[in-house]
Amino acid sequence: MTDHALSIPSPPPPPRPRARAAVVLLGLLVVVLVGASVLAIVLFVGAKDEHALEVQRLDQANRSLTEAEGRLADTESANDTLIGRISTLEAQNAELHKCADPAKDSIIAARDDDDAALGPAVGRASDNC
Repeated sequence: MTDHALSIPSPPPPPRPRARAAVVLLGLLVVVLVGASVLAIVLFVGAKDEHALEVQRLDQANRSLTEAEGRLADTESANDTLIGRISTLEAQNAELHKCADPAKDSIIAARDDDDAALGPAVGRASDNC
């Protein structure tokens, strides 16, 4: 036979255990990173939706506050009007009492036959009425 005889290919050497462990570790790392990326995307989308809801709630609260401020301004205006009306009525009441009190005193003096009190009471009533 010759030196050039058919040679049988030798089987590839078995993979080293260290290389296999590195491949498995890298595969697990890739799976964990993909899972973390998916989780981050889901959390981001959820936070974005919640943000939109909170913006809507804030807008509604601002509208409600604006309406309440408008009602408060209307109430304050009505209150100022009522205070002015009360002042006017109190002034009218004081004017009316100038006449009514002496007239009442003269009626009481006449009823009680008190001539000493009747004269001055009728005089004040005629001055003020």
